[in-house]
Amino acid sequence: MTLTLTLTEVTKHCCEVWQAEWDGCSSNKLHFVKPHLGYCSVTHLSRHDAVILRRLRIGHTRVTHKYVLSGDSQPLCDECKCSLTVKHILLECCSLKDVREKYFTCSSLKELFENVDAPTIMDFIKEVNFYHVI
Repeated sequence: MTLTLTLTEVTKHCCEVWQAEWDGCSSNKLHFVKPHLGYCSVTHLSRHDAVILRRLRIGHTRVTHKYVLSGDSQPLCDECKCSLTVKHILLECCSLKDVREKYFTCSSLKELFENVDAPTIMDFIKEVNFYHVI
């Protein structure tokens, strides 16, 4: 008896194994933003904007993480005096509240990246002058 598997069946099995392994990493901050694996298409963006959006999704940008490589202290928000993070800029900073509400109202990064279209997020970060420091 020979076992014949189609490429689709093998691909499906690999994806299920990969998803099960990913589910075991639930404490990973990226897991919270993207709990279900799969391709995330951003073809309607320029390559540069797609890279920026991916950096925002994983929470690692030059301005928020360069201190790790340089050995400096973690940067603080000029207005709030708390840690400068992607989450703080996109969701929490009080000084950006009015601009943020013009583009979206979300309570979590997961909600933001699932429900707000990429060009809207890009427009927000451009207006708050975060675009060129990512």
